[in-house]
Amino acid sequence: MTNQRRSPRLAPAFTLPAVMVVSAAMLILAVGLLAIMGIEKKTARSFTDSKRAELAARAGLEDFRAVLRTETANDDYLVIAGTPPNLPTEDRQANKHLFIARGSGGGDNVEYRYLPLFSTSTLPDKSAKLAAPKITDGEEGKGYTYIKGPPWLEPAHVEWIPVRDEKGNMVSRYAYWVEDLQSKVDATTAGNNEGEAGGNDRNAWPFPAPGINPKPPAKDEPKLDRVAVHVLDPATTTTEDGDGKLFGKISKGRPAMLSPDSVAAAVGYDAPLKRKDNGQLEDPLAAALEKSASAVNEPYKEHPVVPFAAGISADAAGKPKRNLNKMLGSPRASAIDEFAAWIDTALPNFKNRKGGFPDDYLRTLAANAFDYVDTDNDPSIKVGSYRGLDGYPLVSEFVMSFRWENTARENGRLYLVLEIGTFIELWNMTDQPVSGQGQVTFESKFSFATGANPGMELEEVAGEKDVAQPTLEKKDGYLWYPPFAVTLLPNEYRVYPSRVRLKIDVGAASGFIASPLDLGATQQDNASGYRFRWNNVIVDQSRANTWKQGRNVEFPNGVRQFSRATVPAHSHSLGPLNGGPFQNNMGDPRMAMYLSTPQASNAYPGNYSPNRRNIRWTSIYSSDTTKRRYYGRVLPAEWPDGGHNSAFGSSSFISSDEQIKPDDPKFYTGVPAPRQDQAPMRLSNKGRFYSATELGRVYDPIMWYPVYADITGKPGTGKRDTDTLNAASTPSLPTERASFPDLAVGSTANPAYGGGNTLRVGRFEHPLLERPGMHATHLLDIFHAGEATSDSASEREGNLITMQGNVNLNTADTDAIRALVAGTLKQDPALCQVTSTSHQTTSLMAPPTNPLKLGSPMRTKIADRVAEAIIRKRPFASAADIAYARDNEEKPVFGNREVYTQNTRIEWTDSAAEEVFHRLYDASTLRSRNFRVWVIGQAVAPLSKNSTAEPEVLSECKKSFTVFADPGKRKDDDTIDTATYRPRVTHENDF
Repeated sequence: MTNQRRSPRLAPAFTLPAVMVVSAAMLILAVGLLAIMGIEKKTARSFTDSKRAELAARAGLEDFRAVLRTETANDDYLVIAGTPPNLPTEDRQANKHLFIARGSGGGDNVEYRYLPLFSTSTLPDKSAKLAAPKITDGEEGKGYTYIKGPPWLEPAHVEWIPVRDEKGNMVSRYAYWVEDLQSKVDATTAGNNEGEAGGNDRNAWPFPAPGINPKPPAKDEPKLDRVAVHVLDPATTTTEDGDGKLFGKISKGRPAMLSPDSVAAAVGYDAPLKRKDNGQLEDPLAAALEKSASAVNEPYKEHPVVPFAAGISADAAGKPKRNLNKMLGSPRASAIDEFAAWIDTALPNFKNRKGGFPDDYLRTLAANAFDYVDTDNDPSIKVGSYRGLDGYPLVSEFVMSFRWENTARENGRLYLVLEIGTFIELWNMTDQPVSGQGQVTFESKFSFATGANPGMELEEVAGEKDVAQPTLEKKDGYLWYPPFAVTLLPNEYRVYPSRVRLKIDVGAASGFIASPLDLGATQQDNASGYRFRWNNVIVDQSRANTWKQGRNVEFPNGVRQFSRATVPAHSHSLGPLNGGPFQNNMGDPRMAMYLSTPQASNAYPGNYSPNRRNIRWTSIYSSDTTKRRYYGRVLPAEWPDGGHNSAFGSSSFISSDEQIKPDDPKFYTGVPAPRQDQAPMRLSNKGRFYSATELGRVYDPIMWYPVYADITGKPGTGKRDTDTLNAASTPSLPTERASFPDLAVGSTANPAYGGGNTLRVGRFEHPLLERPGMHATHLLDIFHAGEATSDSASEREGNLITMQGNVNLNTADTDAIRALVAGTLKQDPALCQVTSTSHQTTSLMAPPTNPLKLGSPMRTKIADRVAEAIIRKRPFASAADIAYARDNEEKPVFGNREVYTQNTRIEWTDSAAEEVFHRLYDASTLRSRNFRVWVIGQAVAPLSKNSTAEPEVLSECKKSFTVFADPGKRKDDDTIDTATYRPRVTHENDF
């Protein structure tokens, strides 16, 4: 606060229209005074003074409404609370002095100005960072007064505003203080009894938006009836979903909820209600309902706009957010371009998240977003730019076998007969069944010398006429095996074989083929790999090919076959096959499309795990502890995103016979049934975004060189992953559980690492990326989903959203915030707890688990930890600001297992990790349009402008007005029409 004193109506922070409106209010008062003067001779003096005091109170109301008219005739303002000068006394709660905050600028040059929503003659200074302004505490009786609003709050200390006559004498004065009714839970819409045993229901998987009613908008289907109103009961502690009793009372009493203070009476508390000395009602539940619930909050339409916040460019701040559903309805290529271009405009640093990603990062995110939600399984693809992940499988394990089948002499010619097999294990990583046509390339640069021909390359001769049986197709620059039908259940693995018999003319029938045949000419082959087509579109590849080492084959006796295997996106290598160094990743097949180093070979058949989750058996379960390498397993539960480990099944198939074929029937025995709820990749297929928070399901190809760090983002050991994962520090695996690290501040971009991540929208971000303009939650600041549950396409794709029951996080108290987030987590039906860090090695080949029911983080009551973190961090200017929230231990509260008692023993997906934040975001706002203004008006004996004496009070009027800053009918572009905008009074009362 500055020490400069000036009339708030003349301060620079108030615009000219405000001055004009308040001047009009003063004119009304002056006319009223003249009228009163005309009847003074006919009326008692006390009546005249009473009317003057009432008019002064009305002037205070008009003063407040004038501020609203000028500063809330838009959709970008914030309503925040200031910092009181003193702690409350008499066991009362501190009052909140409210401010409207208006931002300007962008990027690193954001500035905020503040408009007080209480009577004062001084204004806070502007600031470069949104902050709670300090409130000047004046001396009682020296131009200040106390307003006793809600009885449980400390009286508000505010300044008198004088009303002067034509001679400059003060003849009346007023003071006001504003209460934010939108800081409370809306008792007329919150809560339901649709859950178990009549408790509060939270949306469960597969419905993707946990915070909103999935049904189309209707009078009896409020958008935010998922809010857990039952937690307002102080007796509610650990029961996440309640028993429905309190909601039943609230629901039954709604017809009687007509005034700001009617909630307690409507649920059955009859007058007179007894209060304690601190102003709170004696009954704890009645007191909680009076403090934290509102019955008069009016719904309204809002035009979502990009906030003024650090990291958001000035080119986007204050502009309309883009509607995801509108883009979804556009031609896909143009929608992807628009999505990417808008991010680049609004968040110019966001593309720097790409690290070593080789393609178009922003367009890839766009393609993944639209493919996640659309109703088909056709990927959005543009070669060299982007690939969208949709309902199709990816290559999880790859084997090529080379078998000397025969020699033949026909028609005077000698033929070498080789059978080449390419076996791909396809993994349907999604939680949806997939069906389509697959096709894989024949790729091998192996060459051999025989007879007079010093070098024949397999891939070249395979493409010659009448050599291959069946005939291979030449397309997209590759040879392709014939297509095959694929049908996979959610999360199912299955090996699909492709074979070709090559009958190669090597010379005259009089010649011979020496055995052994040097197939590969002893050269290591990393010049070929694989490509996989799905319904005639290339969707997967070994971008940097694979390592395949040649070998001798013999005929008719001896070693007739050898096989070369890899696990895509697992161990990769730049150097010679046996020399490394290795880039050890997590085996996420979605990354094979991007990783820049060749896939390292996998021991066959010892480490071959067909038709089930990949385990390098002889590495992770070897008795030789030096072989127990981190790369020995593919465990989604250890990925940065979290997840669940599919069962491995019987290990009876494991063989040491190198001659066994990769599709031998024994590999299909003991295969566990796939579980849909354990699929690591979630698709919506709803054909619409129900919430912008669903962007948290979008695959994010994070490609950085990881450095270990702790959960707060402070650098950990500093060891790089190749040092830590392959060194003696981890030979005890699998008896100790590990996980891939989050990206620390010291991580560097690298094209050889990545996997296991979706966009972290609403949980703690990688420390490297937790910075303005790069945090994934910023996407909520620039996108919205319209009226997402509406049956009308025009409403889903429109500019407006309904705000009904949304609570202002900048001003809400603990109880209201708890109600927004409380509830059992239901977005991960397989959520469980790890019971031992030692692997169960009979069928799971992973740490054993038990099912777990988990709710929002707690201290003593449900969701207190989240509420405390929100209050510690505010005020907020953006969704990303909220996601930064940390508790008093400086731990992130959103998506952080460490804030639960089970700690890192929790095994969950990112959907569960982000669920609490998604509830909070969809049920909240950072501004308000529902207020109650408490006004005192006084008629005083005329006092000259320069007098320092205290005025003689002749009469006093105390009024409370419920004011709704109703946006009214908007203009054609959906902005507020300032010509007709009038905040209206919906209720008034004396106090």
